[in-house]
Amino acid sequence: SKFELPEGENLNVIATFDGEALVGTSYQHPLYDRKSEVVAGGDYITTESGTGLVHTAPGHGQEDYLTGLKYGLELLSPVDDVGKFTTEAGSSTVVGDDFVGMSVLGEGNIAVIEALEKAGALIRAEDYGHKYPYDWRTKKPTIFRATAQWFASVEEFRDAALDAVETVKWIPDVGKNRIKSFVESRGDWCISRQRSWGVPIPVFYDKETGGTKTLLDEHTLDHIQSIIAEQGCDAWWKLDEVDLLPEMYKDQADKWTKGTDTMDVWFDSGSSWAGVVQERAEKEMGLSFPADVY
Repeated sequence: SKFELPEGENLNVIATFDGEALVGTSYQHPLYDRKSEVVAGGDYITTESGTGLVHTAPGHGQEDYLTGLKYGLELLSPVDDVGKFTTEAGSSTVVGDDFVGMSVLGEGNIAVIEALEKAGALIRAEDYGHKYPYDWRTKKPTIFRATAQWFASVEEFRDAALDAVETVKWIPDVGKNRIKSFVESRGDWCISRQRSWGVPIPVFYDKETGGTKTLLDEHTLDHIQSIIAEQGCDAWWKLDEVDLLPEMYKDQADKWTKGTDTMDVWFDSGSSWAGVVQERAEKEMGLSFPADVY
């Protein structure tokens, strides 16, 4: 038996019913003082593997995130940038704040199992081989997290972009169909990346609210644009907030912290050429707009 029952003992079937009968009911979390709702997942849950009754973590996976949106589930992501439990993983009724600071792929994983045993909520634990994505650079397991990002709405310029596609000679011709289907189906474009290099997204975050409130307006953009035109993009990383903020905000420099997100290289390369060519065409510096070749 999977449960390694003592000799002579058997499990008794109390009731048999379809899984959908559980949808809408709730259960008590074994480690925290909260209740969660039982929901119906998507096609990613199959009858070929596992139990069919699985946990859903809207803050840690694309499919779970969509399920969370469908049912209005809380978006919880208690893991920091280095893969350790945050204070959101604390306040357990069983182990208190013991999880905080533990690696979710290392000692944190073991600590959770031990906490479940202590709570009397673990029936059995065993190693289970299954497919899991690894980072191709570091060869380490990937951790999925729901994080705040910046998006550009394609809706505002979709029609203009599709019209422009028709005016371009594509080499090879198949490139036209590829970019056309891309523009037609694209919704919001995530333009932010977490990289240690690249073109910065010039946003300031309020320290007191933990970044919930942001500062980004025509005044800050004009000031930063003038700095970058003179010193290059590295100025964003080298200068302090008081230097990056325009005169009208300098007295608030201690209130704001500059963001560290960089621009998606595809969004950057797809738009930066226009700034280079158009400005030089208008100033009659030998370039024409639009470009002849890209």
